[in-house]
Amino acid sequence: MQITKNKNVDEMLSLLNSTLDAIDEGILVRDPEGNITFYNTKFLDIWSLTEGDIENKEWNDIISFVSNHLLAKESFLESVEKFTTNPELEFQDILKFKDGRIIERYSHPQILNGKIVGRVWSYKDITEIYSAEQKLSQEKDLLQALMDNIPDTIYFKDRNSKFTRINKAQAGLLGITGPKDAIGKTDFDFFDPIHAEDAFNDEQRIMESKQGLVAKVERIRKAGKFYIWVTATKVPIFDKDNNVIGLVGISRDITASKIDEEKLRKYSEELNELNKSKDKFFSILAHDLRSPLSPLLGLSQMLAKDFDTLSYEEIKEFSKDIYDAISSQFNLLENLLSWSRMETGKIKYNPVQLNIYEKVEEVIALLKGNARDKNILVKNSTLPDLKIFADKDMIHSILQNLISNAIKFTYPEGKINICSAIREEYTEITVEDNGVGIKTDDLGSIFGLNCFTTYGTNKEKGTGLGLAICKEMAERNGGTINVESEYQKGSKFIFSLPRQKDVLN
Repeated sequence: MQITKNKNVDEMLSLLNSTLDAIDEGILVRDPEGNITFYNTKFLDIWSLTEGDIENKEWNDIISFVSNHLLAKESFLESVEKFTTNPELEFQDILKFKDGRIIERYSHPQILNGKIVGRVWSYKDITEIYSAEQKLSQEKDLLQALMDNIPDTIYFKDRNSKFTRINKAQAGLLGITGPKDAIGKTDFDFFDPIHAEDAFNDEQRIMESKQGLVAKVERIRKAGKFYIWVTATKVPIFDKDNNVIGLVGISRDITASKIDEEKLRKYSEELNELNKSKDKFFSILAHDLRSPLSPLLGLSQMLAKDFDTLSYEEIKEFSKDIYDAISSQFNLLENLLSWSRMETGKIKYNPVQLNIYEKVEEVIALLKGNARDKNILVKNSTLPDLKIFADKDMIHSILQNLISNAIKFTYPEGKINICSAIREEYTEITVEDNGVGIKTDDLGSIFGLNCFTTYGTNKEKGTGLGLAICKEMAERNGGTINVESEYQKGSKFIFSLPRQKDVLN
């Protein structure tokens, strides 16, 4: 308040005293010698004193009296000692009374014309405020303890999607030293732009719509290193007027579940493939292996029963038919045995250095009768000194299947060429023919176990297993097999093997 000049000194002092008595703080003033020069009513109330106590007692007696109300008796006396040695000292502290009250104390020097003429003390009862702050602090500590000991990541963001608080798990996810390092930053400071933009858009929609997002599955890069899968739940935070002021989010790492889910999916696929293999196996046993036996039995029966009445040409024709049927059955059994041994893991990968030219010559010699019957020229154009590092039995089986197929699907008087090429990382072996070729629509399925099978140019019967076996054997040697074909013009089957020796099984 402003005191006008026309007021006399007594009136001004009276106004000042009444004003100081009206405030909610206890005021005490002492001169440099320690004498009390002023106090207000609130000071007496706080310290349970009367005017008589102030007027009739020495200061040290007053100190002894009021100190009995303090939990820490020495605190009052220590502060007096500080002012004796340092009269310019200003300080603020808290006094805890035995009756539970909390008093905030403030002290500063009283200065007039540049000189210290005394010391002012103010005391304010902050018991309720202090209690509320302590309770709030305890709740914050409990919340932080909960946040820091839960494995899920927890974070709070403001209206602009900036972090205002996170737990230790979230700090670990972000790759920072502690939670404080995230305050004021956004996802753009820690994640790739695509994920950060997606998260920001989600959060802005949540805060605009006031609707939470529950268990969204996300794939994120952890601390810039590797990807993990999480479920993210985010809900808006409201003030007392129901205005959205931010959001809280919880993310749970579900990487292990995702891995298990992927394993189950693969197991399911493998099981389906096993079922297909089983069905194919029984189909071959039930039909392809059994069917040729009936005509074979009939031919052999006729040959045995009517041998004396048959002409030489008829006996020769019957013998050839029997030979063709037995050869077909033998090839089928060979493929079935190879396939079953691979499926049961009985074929072991045993790589050695081998000359591919010599291996091709060996297979051509084995199949020369088939080629001669159709007058087909089979040429070995592989490099004479080319060596590969592979399992010799598997390579033999691949070459035998591919060359046998080429003979089967090449017209009489046709040509088959086996050649090689050395690439930067692979050695390629190609079996090329000018036979019937393969329709474009069928190219994508010829290496499958359930592949169709067709008759050759001389009605030769296939099993549908050969190319599937070739594919698996090529892959077991660390290689691949592919086909290039044009219908009615011929086919190229190319299988590639890595040049290095450290091929994995």
